This record gives sequence, structure tokens and C-alpha cells, in this order.
Amino acid sequence: MNPLIEEAIRFSSIRHGGQSRKGSSIPYLSHPFSVALLLEADHQPPAVVAAGLLHDLIEDTKTKPQEILSRFGTDVLRLVLAVSEKNFDETWEQRKRMTLQHVKSLQFDEVALLVADKLHNLRSIRYDLEMEGMSVWQRFERPMRDQSWYYHELLLAFDPFRSSTDLIDLYEQELHLLFYGEINAKGRKVTRLLESILTRFEEDEWLQEVAPLCQTAYELREIVVRETCDEEEVARFRQQLYQSGWTELSSPSTLAGLKELSYRTALDVKDLVILMRHSIVN
Repeated sequence: MNPLIEEAIRFSSIRHGGQSRKGSSIPYLSHPFSVALLLEADHQPPAVVAAGLLHDLIEDTKTKPQEILSRFGTDVLRLVLAVSEKNFDETWEQRKRMTLQHVKSLQFDEVALLVADKLHNLRSIRYDLEMEGMSVWQRFERPMRDQSWYYHELLLAFDPFRSSTDLIDLYEQELHLLFYGEINAKGRKVTRLLESILTRFEEDEWLQEVAPLCQTAYELREIVVRETCDEEEVARFRQQLYQSGWTELSSPSTLAGLKELSYRTALDVKDLVILMRHSIVN
């Protein structure tokens, strides 16, 4: 074993010792070890694999950057800092938007580390959902709708780096499995969600879908049948649709449902209009 990786295993094991994954009894070490294995399988160099083992130390332990620098060198510290969230006095939304903006400036090895981290998070959520059901989402600072937004937006941010690592394709597959129940199913399943908003909602169809997609369908339906909605937000969204070429009149509650679908799936309004035009309901 590479000495740098072996030392990172030892150091991570000590610093994360006694910690558990959020809302579970699973040792926290399972996460950095899994991230490192993903990076090793992606043929990343030892410094990146070591950073995978250490990537949460600054955020989740009392480890200081200087300790990582003195033990593992400048490259490993650079990588760990690149994927460590900052400004914890900001809101969840502000921090996540900062992360999304930050992706653009990352180097290839930093992107690989970040993708491996988020890929394992998605995989863990999916496994836990199979074992424990939808209560898993209660572990997080924000509900499923916001987690869906964030992981979809991350995929868009990762897209320019696809040629640099195979992990992005794996990330996309895992995203689809979690939120749509199948690999490469987003377009087809989002079209069905559109149809349930614009024309009909058939309960029996959604009960047979993967749990996150089923919940999304129900929550969208709840929005559509509401008697009131935020009129200013709906008016702005109607204008965005109009600018993208969608001139058909829709009720405010229907527009609110479409806006929510766009948010959860990180669909640009123009892309949403294209899907609406190609939907069988049009």
C-alpha cells in the first residue's frame, strides 16, 4: 500500500473514531473509506485517494489545516480545502449555491474528489431508503425537494468535467436510481410528472414508482389543487414561460406546480417548455 494512503487511513480512523453517519449507527469511517475506494477504482493518484480519506476532517472534527499540511503535504491539503464547506454562518441554501458556483473553478482532481463524495452520499441515501423508508429524509437539514434540487444542480455543474473522470457518469446513474428508480429515466419520468400536473393524476400509477418519485408526484399534486399560491412568484414564472415561447394560459396553481417541478429537477424554463411541447398532452 502507498505510504501516504496508509497514513491517511490511520489518521482518519483516529479523528473520526466514535462518530456515526447522520441519523444512523453506521460508523462514520464507512464514508471516507468508500470515497477513497471510488477514487482508487477511478485510477486517481495517491494524493487524491488520501484526500478522500481525509476530506471531512476540517468540517467534522477538530483537525486544523496545518495538521493536514504537515502530515500529508500541500497537494492533499489543497484537495481537502477544495471540498470543505466554508461560511457556516450562512444559510443552507447560500452554502449550497456557493458550492455550485465553486465547482467551476476546481481542478480536475478536486472535481473527482467532490464527485466521489457526493456519489457515495447518494448511494447511502438510496440504500437507507430501501431499509428504512422515507423517514431517512428527516435526517437532513432540508427536505427531499431541496436535496433533489441540490444533487440535480451538482450534476449540471459537473457536466463540463465529464472527460476527466468516469465518476460523473456513475453519479448520474445513482441520481437517476434514487429519484426516478431507473438509470437514464429522467426525461421519461419528468414527462409523466408534467402530464400529472397538466391533465390528470392517477394515484395507482404513482404507488408503483420508487418512493422519492412517488412522493414528488403527490407533493406536486398537492400544489396544483391548492386554492391559493404566491401570486408574485407565479407571475414571474408565467413571464419566464412566455419568454421561452409558452403562451398557453394556465391556472396559477398549475403554474406553481410547474415551477416546483422545475426547481426539484433543476430544469431550466426553456427545457421545461421543450418537454411540455413534446408531451403527449399537447
